[in-house]
Amino acid sequence: MRRTALFLAVSAGLAACSPGADVPAAERGVAAFHAALDAGRYAAIHASSSAEMKETTSPADLTRLLAAVHDRLGAFRAGKTRSWNDSRTTSGHFLTLDYSATYERGTAEENFVFRIDGDRAVLAGYHVNSNALIETAPPPSPAEPPAAEAPPSETAVNQ
Repeated sequence: MRRTALFLAVSAGLAACSPGADVPAAERGVAAFHAALDAGRYAAIHASSSAEMKETTSPADLTRLLAAVHDRLGAFRAGKTRSWNDSRTTSGHFLTLDYSATYERGTAEENFVFRIDGDRAVLAGYHVNSNALIETAPPPSPAEPPAAEAPPSETAVNQ
């Protein structure tokens, strides 16, 4: 009887920690982030983020970062979760996703931290690593090819 009660208590405790539900919620958060990034809704990303993110990142700083990511990498194309970590601390319940992303002009390794609030994942941190962010941008292509030089005139001066 005592073992049954212990087993039920452990089972209930494990059920309360439900990475099976938390990971999909965080992946929905990543999809919403990329949709907002592509639409240029950087202020909306900040406004919907957690208190932790708002305390550490100003709207202007986040806008500069996200604009640089979008300007350098282009539109989001595809991605996948490489790993995740679900943790409960005295500060709250957080899920971290390491994500491999493919953008229009390059790839990136992204790290998302979400505060889990019930069945919602609220962005608490974003980190990005991509060579495309630090490489020199290619020179702009000319609007039109340079005009061909006129052939030398055939006039000769005889004296």
